[in-house]
Amino acid sequence: MTHTDEAYEQLKRAILICELAPGQELRELGLVETTGLSRGAVRGALGRLVTDGLVDLRPRKGYRVTSLDLADVREVFEMRRLLEPYAVELAAQRAPREAVQALHELAHSRYDHSEPASYEQYIVDNREFHVQIAEAAGNRRLAHALRALLEDMQRLFFLSLVARDPGTDHTHEHHDMYDAILVGDAARARALCEAQIEAARERVIEALLGRRT
Repeated sequence: MTHTDEAYEQLKRAILICELAPGQELRELGLVETTGLSRGAVRGALGRLVTDGLVDLRPRKGYRVTSLDLADVREVFEMRRLLEPYAVELAAQRAPREAVQALHELAHSRYDHSEPASYEQYIVDNREFHVQIAEAAGNRRLAHALRALLEDMQRLFFLSLVARDPGTDHTHEHHDMYDAILVGDAARARALCEAQIEAARERVIEALLGRRT
């Protein structure tokens, strides 16, 4: 791994878990101190993050973490509604039972609200749960599209986790969906997925609006 690769991985992770917040100004010298790497490595990493859409380069103003707004929420959740319910339905109809059973651990992944560090692993597990459902259904292209979409949504997921009431627990949503897929109930699995997507959309919107007050 080159120093540019190392800087890229450090900065990308910081953006995805919102250590570098949406809309935050980025100064090369500050990032050199943060990463412990050279200015050239940081500049190369920033260029890659611009290509990824995670950082904006504004003429004569420098770099800034890409903002998140309600238009982003609308776009990504429209895509989720197109892709995920179909993937879940397919899995319930034709995924081998052993492939579904292999999802058990991911379906029961949890996070500790008092431990922000646990959010990152939970978000990874959440993404893998949905992607592997599509893989279990035997549709690699659908799985690839879902992975790209869910990675694009990672900052939104993180913000919604941070904003949640400590007394709430939504992890049962995956348990119920897993159970429906396991018994081959395609209609219930799809309905649960659609309901989960709508609930997630509402939580994300609440989190974004809360950041503006």
